[in-house]
Amino acid sequence: MLDGVIREIGKFYTSFIKIDILQLSFVMVWTLTASFLSHKIIDIIFHSSKKHFKKGSISEERLKRRQTIGKILKTIIDIGLWAYAIISFLTLIGVDVPSLMTGAGLVGVVIGLGAQNTVRDIVAGIFIVIENQYRVGDSIETMIGGREIAGKVENITLRITQIRDTSGRLHTIRNGASEAITNMSFKYANVNMAFGVSYSTDIDKLEEVINRIGEEMMEREDLKEQIIDPIKFTRINQFLDSSMEIKSVGRVKAGSQWYVAGEFRRLLKEAFDKNDIEIPFPQMVIHDSKEKFPEIALKNKRKAPKNKKTKKIQ
Repeated sequence: MLDGVIREIGKFYTSFIKIDILQLSFVMVWTLTASFLSHKIIDIIFHSSKKHFKKGSISEERLKRRQTIGKILKTIIDIGLWAYAIISFLTLIGVDVPSLMTGAGLVGVVIGLGAQNTVRDIVAGIFIVIENQYRVGDSIETMIGGREIAGKVENITLRITQIRDTSGRLHTIRNGASEAITNMSFKYANVNMAFGVSYSTDIDKLEEVINRIGEEMMEREDLKEQIIDPIKFTRINQFLDSSMEIKSVGRVKAGSQWYVAGEFRRLLKEAFDKNDIEIPFPQMVIHDSKEKFPEIALKNKRKAPKNKKTKKIQ
């Protein structure tokens, strides 16, 4: 049995070294060129859609739908081109592709590798596009594996959807399944800061302090290579019992968000101390009504019933 396997490997190696390198190179160059040109053509088509959107001739909803369809078309074209390249390569090394495709060998391998799940994902992806459930650029929430994922849709293909959350983490979700992979270091990450300040804080001054710290961090030798967009004041996020929650966001290189966030907090604390900006702790203020409203306290005292004297029974 071992001798038979060795003979088959030898036949494959003999066929492999006899490959027409020129023809194989032509197939690869043609595939890459066709993929590049098709992507460019699609980009040009949808670039014109952006121009129409700016002129007001199409709505934002139609623009998002066209961009989503464009990404789907790119995926379909790439699948077809690389399938052609693989079949051409197998043909060059002497594999009988038609017999292989019609035989039980290839079919069994494909099914064994989970083709059924892939088909289900693709069908679900088709319905996502046809039914216009969401588009590239939409902000969505979804429950995956018992956890909520919320963010902006960055990419949709027939098989997967990719969502970028506010912290910059990229979630990859199969269209036909309830499971997701979260990439915390893909291309870039966000420094997403939320902290409380006193209600007496001057918001304009606060915004100036936060933005100045962000700009100063961009100039530091140990940080300027890590920061893509400086941390800036974004908004008053919400009103809490003891403070106003402030939101600040910046963009950094993937993997450096924790270090940059730590440095920002340290510099922020120093700047707040210098500018008398208070970071309050949870507290409850109790007012004495007698001191704040003495006239009401006096009036209530006059209305209070007097205690009646009781005789002691022997």
